[in-house]
Amino acid sequence: MHMSVRTCTFALVGIACDPGGPPADEAPPAADAPPPIAGWPREVGACVGEPAAPTRLLVTTTDFATGGISTVALADFTAEADVALGSTDAKPFWYDGVAYVLHRYGLDALDVLDPDDGFRLLAQRAIVAEDPAVVSANPHALVVGADGRGYVSLFGAPEVQVWDLADGTDPALTGRIDLGPLADADGNPEASDLLLCGGVLFVAVDRVDQDAGLVPNEPRARLAAVDLASGAVHDLEPEVPGAQGLALLGSWARQLRLDPADPSGRTALVLTTGLERVDLSSGTSTWAVADARLQAAGLTDYRQPQAFDLGPGGADIYLAAYRADFGELALFRAALDRDEPLEEIAAGLQSVEQSLEVVGDILYFGDRAHGASGLRAWDLRQHPPAPLQGAPLALGLAPYAAVAIP
Repeated sequence: MHMSVRTCTFALVGIACDPGGPPADEAPPAADAPPPIAGWPREVGACVGEPAAPTRLLVTTTDFATGGISTVALADFTAEADVALGSTDAKPFWYDGVAYVLHRYGLDALDVLDPDDGFRLLAQRAIVAEDPAVVSANPHALVVGADGRGYVSLFGAPEVQVWDLADGTDPALTGRIDLGPLADADGNPEASDLLLCGGVLFVAVDRVDQDAGLVPNEPRARLAAVDLASGAVHDLEPEVPGAQGLALLGSWARQLRLDPADPSGRTALVLTTGLERVDLSSGTSTWAVADARLQAAGLTDYRQPQAFDLGPGGADIYLAAYRADFGELALFRAALDRDEPLEEIAAGLQSVEQSLEVVGDILYFGDRAHGASGLRAWDLRQHPPAPLQGAPLALGLAPYAAVAIP
């Protein structure tokens, strides 16, 4: 089967994709999945990390009818709203001087933006699952390697798409990695966040029941490893049907960040129902912030933790989490590797996506509170953290998701 990559244009309420656009990129279909590789990868390279020394935030915004993209200069806490068009479910990414936006459920597109030219749109491509029966590919995460090859996880289909992004004006779909061996009974492992570490791609898979409110089908989330040379997934439990990734300690792996305490770039911090430290070289996980500590703070539902980032010095994390009734979010400080109670530092916030970033001594959070939405910030050098003057900073529409960029 050949895949046509469609061109897309934005309207006020979403994205309209033209199947009869420019000549199609011919991507090879996903071949039958190669046999899984027994055991954990033997060699794991240094992982692609976050941008060093960020000076700005790139923030997607939306009122759930339309969307925008705004930037925030951190030095003087000022915003430039609507530098590019967004959508109702858009998540920003940044690699090697280029900005990318994934438009997700029901929108299914990738934008490439030029930050050196006012975030001008360089290219836009549809993200389409190979299976024509899939209603929405629902791309969830993007990671790009030094060779310009990008990997896009699909939550709506059992595949990772491989894109040639070396020429930002002409992205091309060049391959698909079949995640079918990792799937549960519905045929889809529900892939989300990604880490690219040399020749290995790590994929958070949650194996949820999409017909029952995204309830996990097993109590522990999994971190799968894919050998990029062969496209085969690693199987840690060969005696079990299918392929089994690393069973984490908690449920629903929702965010991955590299652990700055490991200079080799081979340790991940994974937010589940606690915060886990995963040694990617050995395939082992331990609690950095045990789930019991979150439960003691009232975070007893796997859906409550939302986002985290490391605090100054790396001795603590800052965590955004829903209340038990999901009526608001609160921010907490949690000590790493020290059995201390979580400290609540802010409350009354609203958010539906990950918009928490710590840069230097300042914590930034995109708050969607009705009538007072915008970017909030706290000075972490003070105890308790003090709100930054000028917050909430208006961003045009209400903030949705954010990433720190140079």
